Amino acid sequence: MTTPSPQLTQVYVPPPVRLIALEEHFLYDGLLATYDETDRALLAPSRVPGLDEIGDMRIAEMDRAGIDLQVLSHTKPGAQEIEDGAQAAALARAANDYLAEAVARHPTRLAAFATLSTGAPEAAAAELERTVQRMGFKGAMINGHTRGAYLDQQRFWPIFEAAEALGVPIYLHPSNPHPQVFEAYYKDFPQLGFASWGYAVETATHVLRLILSGVFDRFPGLRMVIGHMGELLPFALWRADGRLTPKSPHLKKSVRNTFIDHFSVTTSGVFSTPELMCTASVVGWDNILFSVDYPFESNVEAVRWFSHLPIAESDREKVAHRNAERLLKLSPAPARSAA
Repeated sequence: MTTPSPQLTQVYVPPPVRLIALEEHFLYDGLLATYDETDRALLAPSRVPGLDEIGDMRIAEMDRAGIDLQVLSHTKPGAQEIEDGAQAAALARAANDYLAEAVARHPTRLAAFATLSTGAPEAAAAELERTVQRMGFKGAMINGHTRGAYLDQQRFWPIFEAAEALGVPIYLHPSNPHPQVFEAYYKDFPQLGFASWGYAVETATHVLRLILSGVFDRFPGLRMVIGHMGELLPFALWRADGRLTPKSPHLKKSVRNTFIDHFSVTTSGVFSTPELMCTASVVGWDNILFSVDYPFESNVEAVRWFSHLPIAESDREKVAHRNAERLLKLSPAPARSAA
């Protein structure tokens, strides 16, 4: 038997379908300077190559994998940990302007979620309006709690009011666990506190807090997105609904139905077929969107996994681009031809 050429075994052919990735990160130097020691160590460009690049190198990496469009968002925690409200708002605006310039240079390949200074909710709502109406941003990404305060507190709800009025989603992304939670759960095993486990627990809990707060009854048109195959919630939703809904008579809908009606889920950072099938069986193919979590994860590995999924081509198209086009009001583009 002839041994295949090593060069040929490395040939990668992306699937002939448009691919839109929704949880793809960048870093603005002005915000990095405000980060604490932990996040500076985690997110330094030397540690995460490509995080601080939103130009030709990023486009080349997308081309190598076969990704047509990235929706960019600032990596955690953005402007959310800055105590000075005026400074936070100014840096969020600067980061958004920086991102808008990159999108303007590559308008068919890049799109944007806004960075918001959630500690000043009225300013954050105004910034969301500015970025959507003037610069064509597709929504915003909020990185978990704001100095220990969660979005179920009504002081944050002007942000949701603005998102509903503008018809754009809020992507709820993980941040480091609440300091007291980290101390109690993760101090002895700090590696558990981040992407391996703590981020998912933190975000899933945040989602349930939002549902129980009644924010979706107040803003019935509000749409949100969470990543990492649903942050454990698809697997846990049946039990959470069974225990929480009977104790929540103030809600117009069940916990389960609220989650399914208001949240979309992305594949970011979880390239596992069993987890995808579980998620699809809970939320349906119309609520799942392809994502990578670049540059923390590999574009090529994500696309390779996605292109070989044993699913109907109609469902593959929904996850690849149709659901994102609908949610973000993106113009459809013709599918690529097979190489």
